[in-house]
Amino acid sequence: MKSLPRRALNAARFRGRRAAARGRVTAVALADRATGAARRSVPAPVRLRLSRTFLRPSQSSMVAIDQLLLGAQGGLSPKEFSQATGDLLWPSTPLAAGPHVQLLAADGALTDEQILASPYGQLGLRCLKTSGSYFWADAPAGVVEVARDFLARKESSSYEPRANQSGPADPILVERIRGSEYFGVLDGHHRIALAYAAGETTVPVTVKRTTASTPLQDLLLRMSWLDGTKELYQPLPAPELERGWTLVRQCTDRLEKMQAFLSARGISPGSYLDVASCYGWFVAQMSAAGFLAEGVERDPLAQPLGSAVYGLPASVVHIRQCEDFLAAAGRRWDVVSCFSLLHHFALGRGTIGPAELVRLLDEVTGKVLFLDTGQDHEAWFGTSLAGWDTPRIAGFLAEHGTFDEIINLGPDSDGVGPYAGNYGRHLFACIRH
Repeated sequence: MKSLPRRALNAARFRGRRAAARGRVTAVALADRATGAARRSVPAPVRLRLSRTFLRPSQSSMVAIDQLLLGAQGGLSPKEFSQATGDLLWPSTPLAAGPHVQLLAADGALTDEQILASPYGQLGLRCLKTSGSYFWADAPAGVVEVARDFLARKESSSYEPRANQSGPADPILVERIRGSEYFGVLDGHHRIALAYAAGETTVPVTVKRTTASTPLQDLLLRMSWLDGTKELYQPLPAPELERGWTLVRQCTDRLEKMQAFLSARGISPGSYLDVASCYGWFVAQMSAAGFLAEGVERDPLAQPLGSAVYGLPASVVHIRQCEDFLAAAGRRWDVVSCFSLLHHFALGRGTIGPAELVRLLDEVTGKVLFLDTGQDHEAWFGTSLAGWDTPRIAGFLAEHGTFDEIINLGPDSDGVGPYAGNYGRHLFACIRH
């Protein structure tokens, strides 16, 4: 009995999306059909219970345009469109920064070629290709025609920013993004963009009662070290992560210490390797600083995430256990970093011991190794890492490496908020002259 309503609703939605891709019905009509079909397929007792959840009518509301994300396109849901186009961040992009608004902001008259080359033109071609709404040979002309009509509506001020207050059959339809203050747009992108171009800051919308997550949120929750928790281990610039997701490690504090040290020592950009590179934030930052930067990370989801969020080529993040990668490297990088990894080996969680990990890191380091690790002053390691303090770690690095200097650059800034009493890990620079 529990699976019947979901199956019926999904089937109705699938049929509705196919019809929408062919331009036969409006978004609101789709919603009504899906709801009605599901209601008719559900037995009466179950129907009564469901009426208090996803079969309830949607809610009308005024929403700030800055809270609206691009959402659905081309008759596909946000997740379907993201998957079909390989664009992980499309559903996470503010509509005000999207291609609809960009087209309206263009200066002067646009040629057909300029329209097709614009983000809006490229979006139109992607939509037609994924939905099959046009014969492909007619697609460019169709995109240009729609774009020119869109631009003409701006010039004639026919944006109707408050259209659904006067009772039309096709309101702007949005859905709440789970764990955030944002909404994904399901229908009405052009009307919102026209309202924004006209100086409006809010628009009337119809908000679905159900909520949805974005593909970025889903990917993060699948990453192996999170175990379903809403924690970020490196900065990720996405609006739906601003509230409800905790940034565990600032990262900027370590980067500033690293760059200041390299500058003071006169070490110019060369090759760089981040061991246990997580999402790839340090790889991206060091690449921007002029380094030929790479990372190694065990979770294969790090590649699509780093590519989408930081623009990293998949080839610069090696998916492998770090100890296996280091043992087989057969080369050195000028600068190597290894953050918050060594203590896992000290706790017996690796395939080798902590001394062997230090030896492997030593072998691949050409000039400087930057390293921090969990320490015994942290509440969660007070017993398990007893004696693993700053002087002990410095001595351990000197004993098992061949570095000429071990310099303590000071603690991180992560021991705040829910992590008070933890972190404050000291960053060491291990130097080879």
